[in-house]
Amino acid sequence: MPLARRLFLGSFTAGAVTVAVGGAASAATDGATGAAAEAAGEPTTFDGPVSAEKFTTNSAGLSAFFKTTSKTEHVATLYQAGTSGTGVALNVISDNPDTSAMYLSGTETGRGTLKITHRGRADGSDKNAAALSIDLQTAGTAAQGIFLTGTNGATTGNLICLRNNAGLDDFVVKGTGRIGIGIDRAATPRAQVHIVQPAGAPAGLLVEGVVKIADASTVPTYVDSAGGGALYAAGGALMWRGSNGTVTRIASA
Repeated sequence: MPLARRLFLGSFTAGAVTVAVGGAASAATDGATGAAAEAAGEPTTFDGPVSAEKFTTNSAGLSAFFKTTSKTEHVATLYQAGTSGTGVALNVISDNPDTSAMYLSGTETGRGTLKITHRGRADGSDKNAAALSIDLQTAGTAAQGIFLTGTNGATTGNLICLRNNAGLDDFVVKGTGRIGIGIDRAATPRAQVHIVQPAGAPAGLLVEGVVKIADASTVPTYVDSAGGGALYAAGGALMWRGSNGTVTRIASA
């Protein structure tokens, strides 16, 4: 005889439920058995899939828990099939100011803990879209837009890495804090800020305004592998140290 009853899982109630048991599906219309199990504090278990138009929970404790040991199936899939309007696949809201609205943790070795894929438009008609959009909505807020830290000590991997052009790290911040712009991929910046002028670019650095050079704490002696020299200030004077060690005063203090 097919099982027919309303589904109760603690405070979890499903309406218009269809339950499949042993390959046979039946409309869940009799809630007596499920209600008795709920009153006794026992969950109602179904051996087959459960289908409903809508599930709603309103609990003072854990409202839902999903887990799988499958190596090929996702724990949950949320699919917004609408092709217009403002409805989203997942809407997370929190009124608790003491902690984050959502926690995400992973143990990946070759993937990002969060993977975002924007299925773009080759014709560029999605120019106002973004793979990640952050909106600090309150005027005057002191909240940080992006914050990254290593709570258990300094890390060794890249803190930020942007790659769009073949063979280049267009912008990278290493674990040491050194910054590379346009350097070879996986290369180590040869200065605190290392800028490589791309072919065809009129300059490697353009500043519209004042450039200030503070006095060097020590006279530079390092010679870069690319040759050149070091421009620095000493006692307010502008100095140049060439690759052979010759120091020339360019301008007086």
